Amino acid sequence: MLSPTRSSAQTILKAVVTTASTVIQESTRTITEQKEESIDADDSEPSKKKFKDDTEVEVETSVTTQTTTTTTQIRPRPLKKRKVCVSFGYCGAGYFGLQRNAKDKVHRTIEDELVEALVKVDAIPQAHADDMSKMAFQRAARTDKGVSAVANLVSLKLSPLENLTELVNEQLPKQIRMFGVKRVAASFNSKNSCDARTYIYILPTYAFCPIEEITSESYRVTSEILQLIKDVSNEYLGSHNFHNFTSGKKFTDPSARRHIFSINIADPFIEENVEFTIITIKGQSFMLHQIRKMISLIIAIVRGIASRDTIQQAYNADKIDVPKAPPLGLVLEKLHYDRYDKKFGKDGQHEALTWEQAETEIKKFKEDIIIPHIIKKEITDKSMFKWLSFLPCHHFDRLLPFYPPGAYTGVGRGLYLLQQQQESSGKLDDDDDENGGDE
Repeated sequence: MLSPTRSSAQTILKAVVTTASTVIQESTRTITEQKEESIDADDSEPSKKKFKDDTEVEVETSVTTQTTTTTTQIRPRPLKKRKVCVSFGYCGAGYFGLQRNAKDKVHRTIEDELVEALVKVDAIPQAHADDMSKMAFQRAARTDKGVSAVANLVSLKLSPLENLTELVNEQLPKQIRMFGVKRVAASFNSKNSCDARTYIYILPTYAFCPIEEITSESYRVTSEILQLIKDVSNEYLGSHNFHNFTSGKKFTDPSARRHIFSINIADPFIEENVEFTIITIKGQSFMLHQIRKMISLIIAIVRGIASRDTIQQAYNADKIDVPKAPPLGLVLEKLHYDRYDKKFGKDGQHEALTWEQAETEIKKFKEDIIIPHIIKKEITDKSMFKWLSFLPCHHFDRLLPFYPPGAYTGVGRGLYLLQQQQESSGKLDDDDDENGGDE
């Protein structure tokens, strides 16, 4: 039999449990009612939902009547920027080279046009155009004033857009064309990832007319001269010290050593009664002035102004007097990314940077825009013909420290001073670089 004290304690405990249960049930009911009222409220806050495709959207829901009529608005945010490369070509006429200087509003460049077109189609924001480092912008090869490119390439980060190539081309002048865009690996650098570069140089064949003959536009190169051009050009093949084919490089500078893979001389062709040929040079990389000096020395040897062994002497430590050929005929034709293509071209996420899908368009741009412009301007301005008249100013021999190039004899000094005067007055368009520096 329970004592009175124990019976009273159990009664009190039972009452407390009953009261607590009642309070919990009422609290739960209150929370449920508050949620239901929140759902029916007219001033509900927007809710956010994030998708896995790097797109974040805000969904706004508003109730306009008591019959639960709703209106939904979706406001997409920009897609996450991706590392891509852009293939494009251009005729350099009228532009101060390729490289852009955002602070320079006077000298218009090719990159000015390209970057502004990307801003107009919302591929990059204006802030990235003002500071190109924000989009990791990098060019594969820099070209200077008057130099064209069949297919150059830049790498950058931008927002992916459908039909980007078509949209950008609508904003570009006809002498600049974008050929395509491809996603690349995060580590890709259009300059450092490039294995080789191919340039072409278009020139009239009268540049090779022997010095004993009268140089004129009616000159036609003979098979013997054509073979001599090929033989002399082959002396550039392989790895050599090209310190004499650039500016500011010493013989001891390791970066002066460059490798030339191939040099080809095309069969001559005639345009407007002037015979032309095209020299194609493929190298691992090229320095400031290098290609134009290589062409200049070929011309001097074939014409008989320089001795046949000058190229081999130029690889030695002594400084040699080698001028630059005119910039007009120089064109960047192709960039090679063989190592990158082998590693990433078939990984399922990236593509090889070979641009076969745009091959027809690239060829058409070269044949319809770039080459006709160079030939027409050469025939009109005669930049090669004028340059040949000053070629004898240079002796292509070891330079002495107390004489400038071309100032060794009375006649040579007179021609040298005349050349300097005309260059400073702008009569000679021979003051630009093929690629602006070390690549």
